[in-house]
Amino acid sequence: MSDTGSVWDAYAAFLRRPPETVLAWQDPLSEARGWLVLNSRRGGAAGGGTRMRRGLGPEEVRYLAKVMELKFALSGPSIGGAKSGIDFDPNDPRREEVLARWFRAIEPFLVACYGTAGDLNVDEARDVVPLCHAVGIRHPQEGVARGHFGLSGAALDERLDAMQRVLHGEADAAHAVPGAERLRVIDLVTGFGVARAALRLLERQGREPAETPALIEGFGNVGGAATWYLAEAGVPIAGIVDARHALVPPDPLDAAAMADLLARRTGNALPLPEGGDEGDRARFREVPAVLYVAAAASGTLNASVVGALEAQGVEILACGANRPFTAEAPGDTRLEQDVDHRFAVIPDVIANCGAARSFYHLMRSDRKESAETVFESVRTVIEDALDETVARAGSVRRGLLASTLDTLLERAASEGEDPA
Repeated sequence: MSDTGSVWDAYAAFLRRPPETVLAWQDPLSEARGWLVLNSRRGGAAGGGTRMRRGLGPEEVRYLAKVMELKFALSGPSIGGAKSGIDFDPNDPRREEVLARWFRAIEPFLVACYGTAGDLNVDEARDVVPLCHAVGIRHPQEGVARGHFGLSGAALDERLDAMQRVLHGEADAAHAVPGAERLRVIDLVTGFGVARAALRLLERQGREPAETPALIEGFGNVGGAATWYLAEAGVPIAGIVDARHALVPPDPLDAAAMADLLARRTGNALPLPEGGDEGDRARFREVPAVLYVAAAASGTLNASVVGALEAQGVEILACGANRPFTAEAPGDTRLEQDVDHRFAVIPDVIANCGAARSFYHLMRSDRKESAETVFESVRTVIEDALDETVARAGSVRRGLLASTLDTLLERAASEGEDPA
């Protein structure tokens, strides 16, 4: 690995570099504001999801577009990173109207060079796909299929149909959640990747899943699915917290309990079982654990929270959310550097690349693909990336974030071919 200091300097410079394209939007009929950021159009296109939250600003969108650039350098395809963000309350009854006007505003990019997906408070199946259809876009990834892969005509139609069929279809028996069959591949695959990354690191550290209690932050598609796959592998779930509720049971949750929670989940909210108590929110910051999965909003891990986690015995941080660490200014990496010296950090660009890998896997192939092959592709790329990170860091416990950044900054700076 390169000198650690030079890695962080290069990463800070990458974060501060202005993006290639920024579209700022003011909704004419509400107070909503939005930004589309294309960090670059490397390989002829850029990709990144669409999120909505009150208080979101352009710096958050710019940062997340850069995260996507590094993520594609790992998962493929070799394209630029992008992000859409809307500053608006997702619980406002005008939400759907605002989203519809946003998608009309960015329609030229969706046709030519931009692929999007669901993200925070924006659902892939319920929001993104129908909104794309409403503006004449066959699939949210059409811009990448055209701009990067050069597809058109019948070949374009076939790939878009395959993505729709597989990603919005049922998971295969080995990956489905019992009792929650309504969850489609696209709802599960990112959380599956987070779990596989964590389980691979446990294996590399010589830990048994059953002896690695976990705390989960966030219970949307990423956090909920990750929790299920971890519990299925034998990891005891010591507690779960989201924006509304917290659950710290007397005994850790197992796979059956997790399947029940997912089956009863409405939207992205954690359903409190009988006996659930809001007092669990305080206990969540006290219960001992080894693994912490940050799968909620960006920026939830500040220095105070990190210190509390260390006091709870947490040794592994799995970043299911993009940009879980706070930063005082663009390019500020001090907290990330500190955390990388104190914990085994599984970076977001590895842990949550499941959706990006799935899109790439289906777009590059003209074979008849299935849910099973998508999950296998995600598992393989994440486990291989984690193995490479460990080898480059020379450790299974420290320096994993710097090692990952060193690898991906090199790849993102090149015009290399798509990865395998």
